[in-house]
Amino acid sequence: MSERHNEEWLDRELQRVVNGAKPAFDAGQWKRKYPKEYQTLLSRSQQPVQTGRGAGRIVRLVLGRLLGKLAVAAVLIAVAGVLLLGRLGPQSHRPPTGPSSVTGSPAQMMTMMSLQAAYRQGGTEALNRQCDKALKMLGPRTTSLSLKELLEG
Repeated sequence: MSERHNEEWLDRELQRVVNGAKPAFDAGQWKRKYPKEYQTLLSRSQQPVQTGRGAGRIVRLVLGRLLGKLAVAAVLIAVAGVLLLGRLGPQSHRPPTGPSSVTGSPAQMMTMMSLQAAYRQGGTEALNRQCDKALKMLGPRTTSLSLKELLEG
């Protein structure tokens, strides 16, 4: 049997039982006929509704009081202050300094890492300054080197 056929059969049976009239719910009659069930329904409606458990309930409790709202506002202001100090702190307006750790020897100044650091900090001008500084530290050199001088230096 299909679902629709079952519904039609049930409709016919209900109409036959209630003399062909459409069934109507009478709340007063139901209350008189079933007083115990009615009292059960009333007692359930008067019980406090337990909405929210865990974190949602805690948030409602905290934000429900003035002191809780003030505490939340203070925390938000503190976090915003820390974030702003991190971005706009005293060191944010200083100009970038040159490569200070690479001033040891000309060989250290000419490594790829120190050259890249100089380029990132000041572009080609800083790179040229670093190369000139290394050349001044080395001084004039002969055009030819012996194998021994090459391996030693």
